[in-house]
Amino acid sequence: MKLAVVVLALLVGWSAVARADDPDPKRKIVVLEYRSGSSAVPKIADRIVAVLRARTSLKVIGPDQARVAYGDSVDQVMVKCAGDATCVAKIGDKVGASEVILVAISELGDVILTIQRIDVAFHTVSSRIAETLAAGAAPTDAQLEDFLGRMMPGGDFLRYGVIDIVANLGGAAVTISGEPRGTTPLEPLKLRAPATYNIRIEKTGYVPYTTKIELPPDGTIKVEATLSKRGAVSWYQHWYVLAAAGVLVAGAGGTAIYFATRPDGPGDGQVTVGGTIN
Repeated sequence: MKLAVVVLALLVGWSAVARADDPDPKRKIVVLEYRSGSSAVPKIADRIVAVLRARTSLKVIGPDQARVAYGDSVDQVMVKCAGDATCVAKIGDKVGASEVILVAISELGDVILTIQRIDVAFHTVSSRIAETLAAGAAPTDAQLEDFLGRMMPGGDFLRYGVIDIVANLGGAAVTISGEPRGTTPLEPLKLRAPATYNIRIEKTGYVPYTTKIELPPDGTIKVEATLSKRGAVSWYQHWYVLAAAGVLVAGAGGTAIYFATRPDGPGDGQVTVGGTIN
């Protein structure tokens, strides 16, 4: 019996470590704020929400959304919890979050900013940082990102998008920003985002296809590439199309010159015409 208890404890401990080391980068978290009689650094929780939404793929809800999901009494409950992890975790559970980011502000001469990650399932503090701020000072967004980066898994700050390349030919070599990615047909490629990528698709005997895309985080861009044979004459390159276009251009040019030199035009009969005639 004792052995079973020990094994169970080890499994639970291993599970907790696994959750901390490899959490879902798209998990739902709630950011809550607790103040110990301080009005310093106003809206700090909302600012942290904005940073997390901009820098991660996490599903983040802030204090206002928590009030909607939990009820207006959430603020009173937060006061009663006074930062206790078990109590705060129950709030996270009720709003459907797997993790709570608890932001606490207190003053002991200087302003103390404390941020904790609370695991909702285990009612434990996964990580914690405390920073001293000068009176009247507020951390920048870059500083907030640094604070969060020190206490949250690095994978949370890696965002990706998908490039789906479809070509009209098989066996065409695909290069993305100078890096070979294989030949068509290709499985959709998961790449860091946001980022700009130069795409080149080429095959011997065909004109290369090139394009540049802006890949958004958590988005998918489909690239449809059509490669044509070298030396092939496109419809707009046939002599009779060019001839017709030449007539139209010449006609347009002649019309412009005619109206520009008519003696019965407005004013003294002279009109200034901009442009170039080839």
